[in-house]
Amino acid sequence: MKAIRIIGLLVLVLILCTALCLSPASAHRVYVREQVNEVQIKAWYGGGAPMAYADVTIYANSTNGEELCSEGKTDEKGMFCFTPKIGIPGYRVVVEATGHRAEKEFDLAGGGSQEAAELPLFARMLAGFGYLIGLAGIGMLLAARKLNKLHTTQAENNES
Repeated sequence: MKAIRIIGLLVLVLILCTALCLSPASAHRVYVREQVNEVQIKAWYGGGAPMAYADVTIYANSTNGEELCSEGKTDEKGMFCFTPKIGIPGYRVVVEATGHRAEKEFDLAGGGSQEAAELPLFARMLAGFGYLIGLAGIGMLLAARKLNKLHTTQAENNES
């Protein structure tokens, strides 16, 4: 019984140490956010890393359709600013960098969009650890029941 607990504890410690040594990967998901006045665009990857020096194309949605409003690159913090045209409330932003792309449409007349925020990286890691610990606990519970059942049958066989 003690040996199973020690082995289970060692496996749990090994899993936690392995998970802590891994570096977080935060690519492929791209986010864009705008702010009004001088419109400020912020682009970042999943995990919070900024899309530095990414290509930005801004299109104005007018009554004549979509027209190119501004082009440029984000700075090292993933920020890009442009001055909106008077009388044009709607814009479409396209941000691209090394195969990653995000598009976002927004309306200045309706205010900024309210989207659900992504959980911070530490919270996602903590949730993952909780999930793994839960699975390990279920495994240990099943192993303990099996061991208890084995001991019970052995005790019954010894009594007979």
